[in-house]
Amino acid sequence: MVELDRVTYWYPDSKTPALEGIDLRLRDGERLLLAGASGAGKSTLLRVLNGLVPHFYGGRFRGRAKVGGLDTRQAGPVALAQHVGMVFQEPQARFLTSGAEDELAFGMEVAGAKQAEIRRQVADIVDRLDLGPLLGRPLDRLSVGEQAKVAIGAALSRHPGLLLMDEPTTELDPPTAQAVVGWVEDLQREHAFTLAVADHRLGRWLDRVERVAFLRSPGRIEAEGAPQEMRMRIPFGDPASEAARRMGRPAEASRDELAHALHSVLRPIRGDDGGGAEPRLLGRGLTFAYNGRPALVDVDVEVGEGEIVGLIGRNGSGKTTLLRCLIGLAAPSSGEVWLDTKSLSGVPVAERARAVGYVPQSPGSLLFAESVEAELTFTLASHGLLDHPPVDPSDLLERLGIAEVRGSYPRDLSAGQRQRAALASVLVTRPRVLLLDEPTLGMDPWAQRDLGTLLRDLAADGTAVLVASHDVDFLAAFARRLIVLDGGRITGGGPTADTLFALEGFRTSLQELTGRAWPACPEDLPAPRA
Repeated sequence: MVELDRVTYWYPDSKTPALEGIDLRLRDGERLLLAGASGAGKSTLLRVLNGLVPHFYGGRFRGRAKVGGLDTRQAGPVALAQHVGMVFQEPQARFLTSGAEDELAFGMEVAGAKQAEIRRQVADIVDRLDLGPLLGRPLDRLSVGEQAKVAIGAALSRHPGLLLMDEPTTELDPPTAQAVVGWVEDLQREHAFTLAVADHRLGRWLDRVERVAFLRSPGRIEAEGAPQEMRMRIPFGDPASEAARRMGRPAEASRDELAHALHSVLRPIRGDDGGGAEPRLLGRGLTFAYNGRPALVDVDVEVGEGEIVGLIGRNGSGKTTLLRCLIGLAAPSSGEVWLDTKSLSGVPVAERARAVGYVPQSPGSLLFAESVEAELTFTLASHGLLDHPPVDPSDLLERLGIAEVRGSYPRDLSAGQRQRAALASVLVTRPRVLLLDEPTLGMDPWAQRDLGTLLRDLAADGTAVLVASHDVDFLAAFARRLIVLDGGRITGGGPTADTLFALEGFRTSLQELTGRAWPACPEDLPAPRA
């Protein structure tokens, strides 16, 4: 199905290759997991397989790539689309129609499928991915996680010969992510398509693929082999693979054992019990609806000075809407927001942003300067802080692991690097409150560890941090407590370990992520090999 011979590729104006000397073979029906740090070349390799590199992105291409017997430099993306399905990491690249049902049916209609078969397939996808509530809604009004579910369903609907998936589960809540991985496995067994998936959540895929290829910057395959072999060879891992490597996948532990283990991980960051801290950010009775459809219903939320709070819930539960109401991008129909006991009613977004930093799910909306460094300079100038920045920009880029790309155009970076660039452009002003929407999207475990450590340092200086995320292991390591949203209402919350274990879908994911018995906190991961 796939034959790559000495493939080397440079993006336009780049002096460093994104891929270098790639040799890869994939037989029909094989399942491959691409692992590696952010910026190692995983997404670029997938773009070679669907023809977007070099036909869409331009640049310089050397070597030979054949997919389904077609030479990609001659065939191009349109011809390859007859054989290749792709789930893109970037939300804006995913859709060709405006509605969920149309998107699911589009590929089958183009392929000439009969209407009865299209209806049957669409109904099956809707049932498996629980897409019923999304039908009839415009795709641009869905959350990023909901959009991801539709994109995965659309890519799988035609049963392509080769399915490419770029970080397909990072925007999904844990129960949905597990359902997607299981569904992909079921369909692959049934239809025997070839699968190549790039993901930082190695633990979700290691038991479901036949081969793992580990990429290291600048775009080289450093190691390749069977999953069990690669568990021991990959020089970094998420908590799942690292705990499995250390403990050899011990027998399943009881809930009490798991809770005790997680509490032991949290102990270094818990300090006191969090009581007594004055609320720095306070929301009361927040209610909001999209075209009459409730998104938030009478929500109360508070985050204390120096506190890191996680906001969790299924896709579409209202997490993003709540953050947008707190920063002022969405005006609630009722309720009020206070910052340090001062009401923010009527305060414009630009003024709120001087004290409240907000990083949305799609970092591209914050990035427009010619370089990463220029993004930080622009933010400081806008806040009148250019002469006396509260945070050293160079040190901040170093701590976030993107100092080496400070001169790069932000939109040319990998998704994980763009996410960190957006974070840096907000953190450089040291806001009193920090609102983060899925901040670990596209980040490798080392970048997650560095981000968590930075957030902890900011909290120690008094910053109030509210993190909306599906990243269970990140929240387990760095959040003191959690707030649970469901259907736009707060349905629970409390200390991190207790809250996670009270939610069945999240508990299952946590057990997987912690290697069954003893969790490995991201900050406990060994240093990456030079």
